[in-house]
Amino acid sequence: MSCKSVMLCTFVSLVFLFIVIGIPILIYNAVVKPKDPTFTLDHASVTGFNMTSDGHLTSFFDVVIRANNPNHKLKLKYTRVRVSIFKNKQKLAEDVLVKFTQRKRNVTMVRSEAVALNLRLKESPRFDFQFESGVGYLDFDVFMTAMLNGNNLEVNCRHAIVNITASPLVAASSPLANHFRSLRCSVLIYNNDV
Repeated sequence: MSCKSVMLCTFVSLVFLFIVIGIPILIYNAVVKPKDPTFTLDHASVTGFNMTSDGHLTSFFDVVIRANNPNHKLKLKYTRVRVSIFKNKQKLAEDVLVKFTQRKRNVTMVRSEAVALNLRLKESPRFDFQFESGVGYLDFDVFMTAMLNGNNLEVNCRHAIVNITASPLVAASSPLANHFRSLRCSVLIYNNDV
């Protein structure tokens, strides 16, 4: 066998492998492979904010997360949905939501009304809330967890900043002062299977 025929056979084999393996992978990635959903924190407000001098917090956190399903072939099923409010790694409030299904190419608004009732704050969140409420805003993190089509979903919206009107240590939300800027959230989807 000559060198030219060996090179020709190798070239033909590589082209054949690309056609058999490469083209289906390209088609799958372009057409079939599902896209990850995106999430945006569209609204956040705080009402009934009351922090006592000994560091106990009572407050109502109203948040709306926009879930965007860009897939044109896949419905998304959300179960075990929880929305939590955090300040400096301390959980302030949590809300458990009902399961829901999101249609193909659909935007769904997920609303949560989490409540903190007489919650004792750690030193760091208490100091930050005292400072922030005196200046006229509150900064907190919104965290959503769920099961998404059998996989774990974690959505993290950091630094939701809500403008408020405040007197010393007591703040009440003002509709005129609450100009919330929507936030893009980070998303992590993973499977527990080993």
